[in-house]
Amino acid sequence: MAITGGMLGAAHTTATADDFVPELWSDGIYRYFERGTVFKNLIEDYSALVKSSGDIVNIPQIDLVASADKTANTLIEYDATNTTVTQLAIDKHKYNAMLFEDILQIQSSADLVSKYTQMFGEALARALDADIWDALDAINENVGLAADDALTDGEFQGALASLGENDVPYMDGGVSFVVNPVLMADILDPAAGVSRNFWRADACGDGSLLTEGGKKGYMGKLYGIDVYMSNTIQSGGTSTRTSGAIFHKSAAVCAVQQSVRVQAEYSVDALGTKVVADTIYGCQLVDSANNKKGYRFKNKD
Repeated sequence: MAITGGMLGAAHTTATADDFVPELWSDGIYRYFERGTVFKNLIEDYSALVKSSGDIVNIPQIDLVASADKTANTLIEYDATNTTVTQLAIDKHKYNAMLFEDILQIQSSADLVSKYTQMFGEALARALDADIWDALDAINENVGLAADDALTDGEFQGALASLGENDVPYMDGGVSFVVNPVLMADILDPAAGVSRNFWRADACGDGSLLTEGGKKGYMGKLYGIDVYMSNTIQSGGTSTRTSGAIFHKSAAVCAVQQSVRVQAEYSVDALGTKVVADTIYGCQLVDSANNKKGYRFKNKD
């Protein structure tokens, strides 16, 4: 309003000088939940072999050789069975990058750079998990489910029979079962067939079990097999989409040559700070028709 009492003109108000009133930033609220990696902790990790150098890791697979009988006055025979070599290529270089102009950083009351770099790390972790799942999604042994993202007693028992016949030791603690959220909900359903054999990790009242050994996504046990849920495995879709997989830790391998690295530099041309986060790694399936190490559940045909 105009000022009276001998003064000429009018005073600036929030209506006439709104551009000079600062709009402050609150602390960042993430539009995602930190998910981290699920699959990386469930397979063989060869990162230590490639930390210094190298772009290929040769992984020999030695087949079991049958024993022979020794008879008197005869020479033994030497076996010449060849090993199969699988190569793990360190061929994935993923990054996230953003430019923070000075005006944004000066006018912000929150540390935007640290907020975004945290998001970068989460995005790169999800990329690694997705690539590991892409490898596991090619496990040779599989079955089509009678209904999408739903598991019956018979279907799961068929998986156990297949694992046993292929000498996969599913009761020794080295085997994991990872499913998508919809199939997990089916397993948790009290009316579902497999639910009566599912032990929920939260049922004992010890919340720490839900992160068993720091592994994310842990839900419980089914016939002694650790069960995990991962959003990396999509729900629904065609018969080519996998709802979940049981696999031994040796069914796939990964190697992280360079962990998540964050670099920043000031750009005079842009009058801002450039921030880049990147990581280098490789993933490889080690499951073959002659050396089966897992079992996939596909959506119905």
